[in-house]
Amino acid sequence: MALVNFLKFSKTMGAIIADEEFWTPRFRRRLHIDNLHPLLDEQLSDAWNMEVAYGGVGYPSVHREVVNRTRKILQEKFGSEQEDESAPKLVKQVARIAFESMQAVMRRRIDQKMLFKFGFTTDDLNRGFYEMNGQKIEIKNKEIKKAAIKLASGEEKDSLLKPAMESRAAVFGYDATNGITGYYLDSENGILAYNYEGFEAIGSGKYASGIAFGNMFGAKTLAMRQAGLPPAEGILELIDSALMALYHFKEVGGNLNFALINGAENTHQKRYQEIFDNEARLTSEIVYAYKWDEIDRATALDLIDALILKEQSWEQVESDLFSRVNNEDRFVLLLRNYKKKEVDHILLTQGHDARQGN
Repeated sequence: MALVNFLKFSKTMGAIIADEEFWTPRFRRRLHIDNLHPLLDEQLSDAWNMEVAYGGVGYPSVHREVVNRTRKILQEKFGSEQEDESAPKLVKQVARIAFESMQAVMRRRIDQKMLFKFGFTTDDLNRGFYEMNGQKIEIKNKEIKKAAIKLASGEEKDSLLKPAMESRAAVFGYDATNGITGYYLDSENGILAYNYEGFEAIGSGKYASGIAFGNMFGAKTLAMRQAGLPPAEGILELIDSALMALYHFKEVGGNLNFALINGAENTHQKRYQEIFDNEARLTSEIVYAYKWDEIDRATALDLIDALILKEQSWEQVESDLFSRVNNEDRFVLLLRNYKKKEVDHILLTQGHDARQGN
């Protein structure tokens, strides 16, 4: 998972998207589908009238541990006697809990490495001694202390710890006070940052996504930007930003799964909608068809509206898409990753039927 983007459509609606690709320290390509996580279950969401999604780039195991820890803390606050005072009312408060959980997860991993190399943890280093078999042992060796401080502070990282510490996350959601808000989490540098712009891109393809967002907002007046985006248009632009990253940057790939948050709804089931698998793939293909000039923008928005917002079956929407493209053979070849100029040459010289193979 090399990419996480989010986009605020309006005060009550927005979406967060992530790819599936994940690369190990030795650059082995893998796909990991579970990259977006709701931090509130149905019980907590309906009680607090809030939705919060977590998306991370980097090690999937790091983010799974952060999410599990955050959920546990939130559940404890829900069931406590002091719930009225301690229960989070804002996305910001949930983001703070997630950030502190990420810091704790990273510290646990560093301590594991310190135990392996030196036999003591960060706390032991800070107090100047550790205990073994009931015996107090002071940490006196200057070289060991120097090496331990480098490891504990994050100055020194090995091939396994480095990519884990470079993991980043975005928290995106809705609360009744502030509406849709988003945050950027970076435990390595101690950053929990509020997102002022209403859009974010983190991970390997963030620069390409930034260009896509810039092109979209740059084409609108201030009044248009302040008015927000209709849901179907917001989904199209968010997916376009991810496709830009997928096309131009390495380590971005697989299906582009996304979660749609609609704070205007009254229940968690309607407020938080996850789009994975066939629906996610088809939504990307609709945006591809628009980018390849096979359908116009109005058609793309109509198909996205039918698939995501009206929840028509993906089989019906796919059939509708193929019936409305300008050239079905050309579209199929492009979906099979043929190059545009190659497709035009094939269709011109060979009368190729894309559905029959080469």
